[in-house]
Amino acid sequence: MSVDYTELGNAAIITLNRPKFLNTLTYEMIEKIERYLKNINKNKNIKLVIFKGEGEKAFCAGGDVKGFYEEKFSNINKLRKEFFYKEYKINYLIKKYKKPIISFINGICMGGGVGIALHSKIVIVSEKVVFAMPETALGLFPDVGAGNILSKLDDNIGIYLGLTGKRLCSADLIQLGLAKYCVNINNFNILQNLLVNATNIRSINKIINKYTIETNSILFPSLNKEIYKVFKHNKLEKIISLLQNSNKKWAQEALSTIQNNSPTSLKITLKQIRLAKHKSFKDDLIMEYRMSQACMAGGDFYEGVRSILIDKDHKPKWKPNKIEDVDSKLVMAHFKPLGNDDLKFK
Repeated sequence: MSVDYTELGNAAIITLNRPKFLNTLTYEMIEKIERYLKNINKNKNIKLVIFKGEGEKAFCAGGDVKGFYEEKFSNINKLRKEFFYKEYKINYLIKKYKKPIISFINGICMGGGVGIALHSKIVIVSEKVVFAMPETALGLFPDVGAGNILSKLDDNIGIYLGLTGKRLCSADLIQLGLAKYCVNINNFNILQNLLVNATNIRSINKIINKYTIETNSILFPSLNKEIYKVFKHNKLEKIISLLQNSNKKWAQEALSTIQNNSPTSLKITLKQIRLAKHKSFKDDLIMEYRMSQACMAGGDFYEGVRSILIDKDHKPKWKPNKIEDVDSKLVMAHFKPLGNDDLKFK
């Protein structure tokens, strides 16, 4: 089973169970999660939902995108179209869920995993979390509602994270407000066994508070002002220029990463996060679905998957391969309405 479901006390526990594949999400897994959540909503005996990942390495490393790559060489467009459609609907369902959803995050949490974990009511991280939205390296963009998440961060830190795919630790997530609690991984099972008897959000928070440990971020807020000065600009070329003129270690690392990522992805990501700041969560997801379908129709996504996941040469040949060659027409094409094919919510 790729998704396990159990009921314990007042709780429904949903476990992502593909540890050999870092619990990456398949279309079938997303369908199961949707079905479980809809059934739970109707069950008066269940007071809360717990999400977790099987194994020690990952909560969820994202979507299983190899299938999208394989579809490119066929006349089928089902997975590329319906996976994102269904996934974004799940993100919305989790965000707006009537019962408290608690995500226990340990190990890797990236991409599609972020779409489950960070839209939950309560986010608990262990001391061993590795978080990132690395999609620009894949020829994609930070999706699953990440526009909404990143645009709310102070000092343009969301732009920094979206463009670079910078990996964060548990302490960073706590400092940025992306996670509420940090709990030692050895206490996850103990905490779960106590939470299944909770009846409301107040009792849930009271129980978790007893197991919370202190964290200290090295990056934030010490880098906030420096990040703001660079990433406050609306032109990618200006951001890159400022990074080039900085001798700070963090800036040089950011520059090195950005220079390896898809130029098209970088430009659409910058625009996406800027626009998301003024959109509702629903409208952000509609925008991101439009972007996803434009990426599926382009070439950089497949080249990114090839270079990182298939051939693993890490030498993508982006088209265009220069930032200055990605014009406004190409960027705007990623945001065009899809008419009857647009993402719809009931």
